[in-house]
Amino acid sequence: MIKIKLGLLFSLLVAGSLLGVGCTGAAARGWCGPVVVDDALYVGTLEGKVVAYTLIPDPRPTIGDWWAFKPEEKGVIAFYGTPSVANGMVYIGSYGGKVYAIDAEQGTLRWKYPEKGDIDNIVGGAAVVGGTVYIGSSNGKLYALDAESGAEVWPEPFQTGDDIWATPGVSGGVVYIGSFDKTLYAIDAETGEELWRFKTGGAIGATPLIHNGTIYFGSFDRKFYAIDINTHEGRVLVEADNWFWGKAVAYGDIIIVGGLDQKVYAFNAQDGSAAWEPVKVEGAVRADPALVGDLVIVGTEDGGVYALEAGTGKLAWPSPYQVEVDGHNGHVRAPLFAQDDRVYVHDSDGNLYALETQRTGKRPLWKNSTVK
Repeated sequence: MIKIKLGLLFSLLVAGSLLGVGCTGAAARGWCGPVVVDDALYVGTLEGKVVAYTLIPDPRPTIGDWWAFKPEEKGVIAFYGTPSVANGMVYIGSYGGKVYAIDAEQGTLRWKYPEKGDIDNIVGGAAVVGGTVYIGSSNGKLYALDAESGAEVWPEPFQTGDDIWATPGVSGGVVYIGSFDKTLYAIDAETGEELWRFKTGGAIGATPLIHNGTIYFGSFDRKFYAIDINTHEGRVLVEADNWFWGKAVAYGDIIIVGGLDQKVYAFNAQDGSAAWEPVKVEGAVRADPALVGDLVIVGTEDGGVYALEAGTGKLAWPSPYQVEVDGHNGHVRAPLFAQDDRVYVHDSDGNLYALETQRTGKRPLWKNSTVK
């Protein structure tokens, strides 16, 4: 099953104008985003580990080793979905089809689901809300697991018509998830029953943004949608020249999203009009952007990390920070993570960067490799 899904992944990346794989047929690299909680950074790797690092602020900001968790299952089990940290645990799904809950302090396994077998490849991250872990699988099912024990919460997983690659969005007791069956679903978070659905013209790989009573997400039909939570009526805010894959962010009442057409779009939440003209960048935007104060930080497939003024779209840095690997441009596909005046980037070759956004991003505070 893993080989089949890797082939699907490759086909989609090529069709979406992303740099894909080499002749070995391995999947495109660098999807797992970092998460920072209480001066600790957590990230999964494509070498099959979840690693934790301490962030050392003084006398010079740097990063230190802490622990590495390696599943006992045989073989390399890549991690694509960004980890979630809550309840003193790190929750993450593997491409080997298991969900792991890891002690955030010790790096030891607390539970895994399922205990035996697997639930097919997991590409997206987990949403942890109200003591429940919500996570989707390539088998088209959305699971709800008890955050403390890993026990199933719903009578059975919620079944869609195709792969789920996105991280769920949860708000107001409702779980929102897109599927490759071209549908966004709204599901009762407590019972797992469908409340309503919205059809699009393409597969949905984006995590929905829920903001002020509206759901925002893009689709592989090249359209970016806004759906009223109460009426379930949707509208198209823009039709781009390529897919939307990453999650949008909200800066006040401005909704900002990047596309695979190498543009960053911004919309007014009140009426859906353009908040500023689309900004052209070098490289497709697959990664979720991050907000740092009044800046939105965007990473691209060509390895550029851009800082834009979130209110106007103007470039805040004279030039992007360029991720380079062995003298060549790297690739940024993983969601960015922001905290205070810093943004954390995980590139396609397993390098972590900390950029200080108020110093034009010309030099990283530190760089560290997760491949050891």
